[in-house]
Amino acid sequence: MTKLKRCSVGLAASAALLAFAGATAQNIVPVELPTENNTIGAGAFAMPDFYGAEDFHAEGTALLHANLGYGTWLELIGPELRVNLVPNFYTQLQQFRGGIVYRARPSRDDDMGDEVVRRMRRIPYSTEVGVFASYTLPLDANPMHKVVVRGDVTWNTNSVYDGAVGTIDATYFHPFGQQLWGRSLIGSAGVSLFFASDHFTSRYFGIENEDLLLFPERAGIPYRPEGGLASVRVPVSLTAQLDPHWSFTVSGRYERLLDAAADSPIVRQRGNENQWQVGATVNYYF
Repeated sequence: MTKLKRCSVGLAASAALLAFAGATAQNIVPVELPTENNTIGAGAFAMPDFYGAEDFHAEGTALLHANLGYGTWLELIGPELRVNLVPNFYTQLQQFRGGIVYRARPSRDDDMGDEVVRRMRRIPYSTEVGVFASYTLPLDANPMHKVVVRGDVTWNTNSVYDGAVGTIDATYFHPFGQQLWGRSLIGSAGVSLFFASDHFTSRYFGIENEDLLLFPERAGIPYRPEGGLASVRVPVSLTAQLDPHWSFTVSGRYERLLDAAADSPIVRQRGNENQWQVGATVNYYF
C-alpha cells in the first residue's frame, strides 16, 4: 500500500468512525458491500420507528470499508462496525473472514409516532460487542459471482438486556451480463435468521409493570415472551457501477417477526409483524 493510499484510508476511517460515534440512534441498515475495495459512502433509508413498528421515518447512514493490510480490514455500515482479523498469508484462509463486531441498537422513547408506544417505558440505545465469521464460496472465475455465508453472536455492553443475540445469513451476489444505461450491475439477495435471548425479547416486546396500564385488554396480566428465533430477514440490493470510482446502490430488506415477538401486543395492536427497510447509497472507491 502506498503512503498516499495509507493516508487516504486513515482519513476515511477517522471520518467514518466519527460519524459512527453520532450514529447510535440508527437502525441496522440493509447494505452489503459486494467488494473489499476501499470504499466510503453515504445514503438514506426509510426505517421502522421502533422494532415491530408500522410507522416509518427517514435516516441517513454512513458506510466505510478500509483495508488495513495483509487481508485485514474494518467495515462500518451504519451503526455496525466489523473488523476482520484473518490475514491472507495462507491460501487455505483466503475465503475466510472473522473477527470483532460492534453494534448499536436504536432507542425506543417519547419520539415514537405511535401514541401508546410513545408513553411506554423508555428503552435506551444499546451497544453490543461480539464475534463474526464468514466464508465466501466462488461460483466461477468472476469474483463477483459468489455466495457469502456468515454468522455472528454479540452480547450487550450497557445493561439494556441480558444474554446474547445472533444472526446466521447467506447472500448470493450475481453480476448481470446486461447493463443499465451502459453501466455494469451487481445484484444480491439473501436470507438471514435472527436469534435473541429471553431477556432481549422481553425487553423489546414484553409488557409489564406500569406499561400494563396502556394495554387494558391485558387485564393486568404481563406479557413476558421467551427468546429463540425472533425473525427471518430477506435483504436485496442492486449496485450500478457509474465509473471506476463511483457506484450507486438501491437496497432493501423484508423482515418477518416470528413467534413470541410477532405475538406481542406491541406488534399486533400498535405495529406490524412485517418490517420493511428501503433506501439508497452513493459509494466512492479510493
